[in-house]
Amino acid sequence: MHRIDRLLQSICSLAALAGILAILALMLLTVVTVVFRAVGIAFPGTYSLSELLLIPAVSLSLAYAAVRNEHTRVSLFVDLIRNGRLRRAVQGTMLALGSLFWVAVAWATAREAIRRGAQGELSPIINVPVAPFRWVMAGAIVLFVVVLLWQAVSLWLGRGIGDEDQKLENKL
Repeated sequence: MHRIDRLLQSICSLAALAGILAILALMLLTVVTVVFRAVGIAFPGTYSLSELLLIPAVSLSLAYAAVRNEHTRVSLFVDLIRNGRLRRAVQGTMLALGSLFWVAVAWATAREAIRRGAQGELSPIINVPVAPFRWVMAGAIVLFVVVLLWQAVSLWLGRGIGDEDQKLENKL
């Protein structure tokens, strides 16, 4: 089990690094655009390129946040459950059910990538193929689903995810 945890952490760290590189590229693009506009030079297509860079920046961060147990979740009800086994079972079930939504999003994203890729979709003005960015998003969401399902299995097997379980035990 620890091997799978380490493997998922490594893969998600690499995905996060790619997301960070996309954010850095977006920052560089913004700075260059602002500086050149100040001197009267405008680059066409910066908005299109920004939109494309946002796709990996956002989608690749989902799995990383999940594997670090820093994703958003509502735990008002679950925190009231004093029995640790029942609490972990409820949390695991909610993670598994919540991942169904992301499975649907990944499915729709992959279908759209196939459809738009077959059409040869290009971004406006700069004519960059959009399909690879759609596939990055689909892959990132699939990785996110894998992390969520693995966390659900871990909870069902009685393991906590991160140090959250221990903090809750100390709080109660």
